[in-house]
Amino acid sequence: MNKKELRTLIRQNLRALPKEQFKHEGLGASKNLLASPVWKKYDTVLVYLSLPDEIDTSVLLDNAFREGKAIYAPKVESTGDMRFFRLSPDPSLRCSGAFGIREPAGKEEDLFQYSEKPVLVIAPGLAFDREGNRLGRGRGFYDRFCVKLFKESPESCVCAFCMSSSLIDHVTVDPFDCKVNAICTKDEFLLINKRQNSGRF
Repeated sequence: MNKKELRTLIRQNLRALPKEQFKHEGLGASKNLLASPVWKKYDTVLVYLSLPDEIDTSVLLDNAFREGKAIYAPKVESTGDMRFFRLSPDPSLRCSGAFGIREPAGKEEDLFQYSEKPVLVIAPGLAFDREGNRLGRGRGFYDRFCVKLFKESPESCVCAFCMSSSLIDHVTVDPFDCKVNAICTKDEFLLINKRQNSGRF
């Protein structure tokens, strides 16, 4: 199955799920991630603000603020680049960002700098497999971001945070697609053995 066909299938499956399941699985997956070695290791977390058809990340945000971690969320710029900006415990978000995604205010003084210490990236995606392959929404924002991130900070970690139905047998990838280092669902937390991006945990 090629990428286009797989995206169509996964989107259809997600649309068929009841809305409360995204919150339910978000709670279960959050418990697994919060107990994992990667959550404990990193003081800075880059986390997406979930869409209605994505697993809910609000529990992760709440816990990260309580633990005093530095939290950044993505904003898509008019140039087509994705940059991360630091959030406050009561972030100012807007619903009119690119593609209808909630975004931080985007103040330059809050911009994430690649030269900062290693970070944990909580990555969205339509599908993942156990080799760490990721199928995004097709615009390449995270792939381009991760190339820059691992060049500056090879000890960083990218963790997929997804619905259990999004973990499948095989994801078709291209050479420029960036793998994830870990996968977290409500059922399990999985460290990928073949980590091409980052160092040891």
